[in-house]
Amino acid sequence: MATRLSQRAAALAFTLLTMSSSMVLAADLRIGFNAEVSSADPHVHQLQNRNVWMHVYEPLVKQDAQLRSVPGLARGWRAADPRTWVFTLRPNVTFHDGSPFEAEDVKASIDRARNLQGLRTLKGYLRDIESVTVLDPMTVQVRTTVPSPATPDNLSLVPIIPRKFATATEESFSQGRSAVGTGPYRFQEYARGQKVVLLRNDKYWGPKEPWEHVIFEFLLKESARASALLSGTVDVINGAPAGIVEALQRNDKMAHADTVSYMLNYLCLDQRPTTAFVTDAAGKPFASNPLKNFKVRQALSVAVNRDLIARRVMKGDSVPAAQLVPVGFFGYDPSIAVTAGDPAKAKVLLAEAGFPQGFNLTLHCPNDRYLNDTKVCEAIGQMFTQAGIKTDVQTMPFAVLQPWLLSAPKGKPEISVAMIGFGALFGDSFQALMALSHGFDPKTGAGVNNYGRSSMPAIDELIARANQTIASSEREDLQRKAARLVAEDLSVIPIQHIKASYAYRKSLSVSTRSDGFIYAMDVRDASAK
Repeated sequence: MATRLSQRAAALAFTLLTMSSSMVLAADLRIGFNAEVSSADPHVHQLQNRNVWMHVYEPLVKQDAQLRSVPGLARGWRAADPRTWVFTLRPNVTFHDGSPFEAEDVKASIDRARNLQGLRTLKGYLRDIESVTVLDPMTVQVRTTVPSPATPDNLSLVPIIPRKFATATEESFSQGRSAVGTGPYRFQEYARGQKVVLLRNDKYWGPKEPWEHVIFEFLLKESARASALLSGTVDVINGAPAGIVEALQRNDKMAHADTVSYMLNYLCLDQRPTTAFVTDAAGKPFASNPLKNFKVRQALSVAVNRDLIARRVMKGDSVPAAQLVPVGFFGYDPSIAVTAGDPAKAKVLLAEAGFPQGFNLTLHCPNDRYLNDTKVCEAIGQMFTQAGIKTDVQTMPFAVLQPWLLSAPKGKPEISVAMIGFGALFGDSFQALMALSHGFDPKTGAGVNNYGRSSMPAIDELIARANQTIASSEREDLQRKAARLVAEDLSVIPIQHIKASYAYRKSLSVSTRSDGFIYAMDVRDASAK
């Protein structure tokens, strides 16, 4: 009898142990997501979509936590010549439907992304691609029209799907019929405006995931995300700035983490011959644009106390910026120092520029786009005023501000100074240099975010040389030289790099990312070894 009881006890213990292990393995992860997925089509280019669907689909090239290129479905790549990239594919990978991953799928996916119609596509990133050729089942050649060192980075944006779904519709993806990838999670449900539910892919080629289900709950408001985390409705949230952290500090079961993100806030200064929103004491525009005067631009930069903004206005949710990308990004130049705020020096510079009494300025800003954007702009306005530049701050929805920046609507004036943002998606300064500081060229897309229409041939030449240089050390040297010229010219005045922040149950560990993305693959049980 005793033996039988011992056997039963042992069997029960084994069952409980097995159940316990199974429960840990089968645990669900609920993520309070600070955006709403707009499309189930993996080739519709929107950051929030990419954050979610990269669990289901994978690109040839992935990005590490600082957005540097690392192997994905391609285990390696090389430049056969300045216009030819050869990608060697990862073997023994299958799609969720059991079909093998091969070079034909890569070609079909890239071609689909290049040709997809709509407002938000990847065409701008893929415009240099001339052809995609299958060399053998595990090798793909990508030929570009010009030397293109950014090709591997650009392909990190292209999820690979089975070639049989190359003509699939949005409806087919959203209902799951075509939602087939190679990723660590499988599509289960997409409830537009509410959530996405994913199921673990037990046949994934990479490390096994601990979460059986991953549920992305769309919680756009900070208060909603904080409440959901405190109530236990979700386990982790992204977009957790100081306001949320303050609400969580009283709960010893919650943790917080952040890192400097790719998002830059900067001032763009109108460099056209005349400008509408810089006026004299009587409110009359000047005959020539004062912002074209280098000492005026210096005065504006020196007037801003970036450290005070980071500490007091942002409450630690940003770091002062001196250049277009943060430390750790390719092309970052450590020799460029953050300008210290000094209103007295700004007044001296204004006097040397011929404006001893200063002038009037209107600063335009978004009020719904970036963290604390209105407060930051109001602080900058006060700092300008203290330095002798009487500043009126006008804020508006980003949807209104952006058209004004791109091309002033008929009957409305241009903007003289605006605070805006830009994010370098690839952990590389090249994209920021090309978009913000290159002379505007609508034919090539260069200077697309150069709203002030500054033009400096020396900068353009360095960017052009970097864009044709495959060797990374030489290219980084060129980009650092360009960064120094941009910092010296001050047609673009960097203000701050916003932090990406997360809050979560203390029983978890979360790895931060410069893009602010939150991947289930970066969330683990803190007690797991």
